[in-house]
Amino acid sequence: METVLDEPTWVRRGSWIVCPVAGALLGWLVQALSGWVASLAWFPVQGPFRLLAGAEQPWRLLGALAVGVVLGMAFAVVWARDRLVVTVSPTRVTLERAGHRRRIDAELTAVFLDGKKLVLLGTGEREIARESTDLDRGELAAAFTGHGHPWLDEPPPER
Repeated sequence: METVLDEPTWVRRGSWIVCPVAGALLGWLVQALSGWVASLAWFPVQGPFRLLAGAEQPWRLLGALAVGVVLGMAFAVVWARDRLVVTVSPTRVTLERAGHRRRIDAELTAVFLDGKKLVLLGTGEREIARESTDLDRGELAAAFTGHGHPWLDEPPPER
């Protein structure tokens, strides 16, 4: 038996909707403000705003929305690739990110979160893994202790 820890389904699925919609809204806002920003002589990046302000409607709006959606999708892809999936069993821990899977069969002497990083220590306090994660601390603790791995609420003092 094993426990798989991943972001909630609504976050995984919702990011593919929310990110492009947010990108489209940002694109709409940029095109709506482009004429005003282009009129500000002190604003550092005038070129793109002047170009956008000079475009005819509806092409200005459609172009801005399309660019926003593409950027939102790109952000969703980066977010999906950065997710850490942790699989815990009594004899093994598997860490998976961006299609790369790392299987850890070593005996663990300590598991803890150091800020936003999941840290696994082996014998002799040797660091086996350190991975960034947004997974819930309580769920991680329950999964590791439930399978007999030693969970620490705080990182051990450095020696």
